[in-house]
Amino acid sequence: MSLASSLKRVLTIVGATALALALALALVPALLPSETVRQAVVSELSRRLGVPVTISGAVSVSVLPQLSVQLDGVTIGAAGEALATADAAVGALRLFPLIAGKVSISDYALVRPRITVRVAANGASNWDRALEAVRQLSAERTGGLPDFKIIQGAAVVIDEKTRQRLEIDDMELAVSWPRFDRQANLSGRFTVRDEPVEISAVIGRPLALLTAEPTGLKMRLSAAPVRVGFEGQIAGRAQTMAAGTMTVETGSLRALLRWLGQHPGVGSALGSFALKGEVRVTPTELAFSQVNAELDGNLAEGALTVSFEGARPQVQGTLDADRLVATPYFSDMNPIPETDRGWNRRPIDLSALTSSDIDLRLSAREVVLGGATLGRSAASVTSRNGRLTLTLGEAQAYGGSLRGALVLSPHAEGVEVRATLNVQRAELGQGLAEWFGYRRLEGTGNAQISIEGHGPTMSDLARTASGQATVTAVDGAIRGFNAEAILRRLERRPLAATGVDARSGRTPYERMAATIRIVNGIASTEDIVLDGQIVRVRLEGSAQLQARELDLRGIATLKRSTAAPAAADSNFELPFVVQGSWDDPFVLPDPQSLIRRSGAAAPLRDVNRDRDALRAVLDAINRQAGQEAAGEPMPPIPSFAPYPSLRPQN
Repeated sequence: MSLASSLKRVLTIVGATALALALALALVPALLPSETVRQAVVSELSRRLGVPVTISGAVSVSVLPQLSVQLDGVTIGAAGEALATADAAVGALRLFPLIAGKVSISDYALVRPRITVRVAANGASNWDRALEAVRQLSAERTGGLPDFKIIQGAAVVIDEKTRQRLEIDDMELAVSWPRFDRQANLSGRFTVRDEPVEISAVIGRPLALLTAEPTGLKMRLSAAPVRVGFEGQIAGRAQTMAAGTMTVETGSLRALLRWLGQHPGVGSALGSFALKGEVRVTPTELAFSQVNAELDGNLAEGALTVSFEGARPQVQGTLDADRLVATPYFSDMNPIPETDRGWNRRPIDLSALTSSDIDLRLSAREVVLGGATLGRSAASVTSRNGRLTLTLGEAQAYGGSLRGALVLSPHAEGVEVRATLNVQRAELGQGLAEWFGYRRLEGTGNAQISIEGHGPTMSDLARTASGQATVTAVDGAIRGFNAEAILRRLERRPLAATGVDARSGRTPYERMAATIRIVNGIASTEDIVLDGQIVRVRLEGSAQLQARELDLRGIATLKRSTAAPAAADSNFELPFVVQGSWDDPFVLPDPQSLIRRSGAAAPLRDVNRDRDALRAVLDAINRQAGQEAAGEPMPPIPSFAPYPSLRPQN
């Protein structure tokens, strides 16, 4: 037989076979009863899912573009307790079993399904029965499930314990699980709270999830608010648990919290966030035993636990950082005044504190807060129901140490603030300059401060502030005036101008002590003493905290001799006042005291002394003019009011 004739015979056989198949396919819709298909599909799905499946709509078979069957009106689950409903289920028919008179479907697609998942308070789900049926089916056969797709689906997850509801829309998912003893692949996308999410996952042995055996899991989830990755082991059935390496990245933690249904407020903090570490996962908790975290450029490592048991996430952990920049988290409470505006007048926003409950232990080698820099520091941060407590265990700063606490809580008029601070052997000048922008006090000192206030802004907190403070210092100076130079000049020439020494220079001291009480935004004192080798200064008066203005009176003493106490009577004393802005105050000597010391002003002193004699002469003149002495008296001759007594105590 020639090659040409053999090829012709082969082509004839192939053509005849193809024609027969084409005729068979063309006759399938006519020869395959729809009720047979309906019963076959319902029986197979009910057996595999372990719950009733009903088809209430029409059944149609198509040949092109592929051999398939469409069943309209699909309900999975018993009437009244449906797990899911779908507009249609489309299945791809296998040809050769169909020729033999059997209905076999290779893969399914649910079109516009609506899926409901209910999780009870004890963790049980309305899908547990279906999952148990899959486990039993796997014990009977090794073949897997048909490939499964969801097209334009929607789902709702209801957690009865937390009373939370999660809605998922625009689901386009594909699941491939060819054999029960092989891995399963899942990929697709969906929408949660108006944000599209892409997901891909590979599960080593899905049946292990139904038998409480561990199996491998690799998953990636990507959305605009967050990117999450996990690689490790997962086990399930009674309670799903996983352990492995997790990564979380987001360009804005604030936006992520808002997407998750929290209310973090607005502000520059809670920006870029990244986390990577070994984690143990349960349905209600993420526990990181070793974690590296980054928030707003701050890097830290330690342990961290996030619990979802309550209405808000609960964050607990211990973190250590080399350098911590805390400025963004207290931007509304900056104590340094704004240029030409005094205190910060931006509203203090505590709404971020309501998004979660926090209990953190923090340590850092360096802490930056505004213009202030602290050394090695240890602190705790707790937040409950919108109330924030920051406790500074100890911080090395300005050559000494700091301890204190800050409590912020909601108030009817905005925010209530309570603060305490204990300073030990610190450089006061550097600390006051960095924290409050005040650069007129130098020295090494101790301080104890307790203050509280309320209001919507820092300016209002200053207006309502109440508390007390005690300060002691040694080996320092008051910058802004030279008391010794002023006293020596005025001692020689009492009526001379004070000169530049009243607005510049410095007044050194060996010891300083001050006790200050604060009531409704007014700080008052009766006991400020600066004692140096040459000059002693005592002050009393008040300061308006909101206006940042001083109104002080004092006595400056120029010591004649530090070795002879008997010479103290000859010390030169000068009363003075300090007024104006505490950033640039005026120091003015008492004019009456200067007049008393000046010989050129003796006639002015005699006026007050001879007042009675002058009045008698005037009365005599009036009588000679026919006026009665009982007539209207002359107004008194004005004189300077005496300066408040504030004698120095040796």
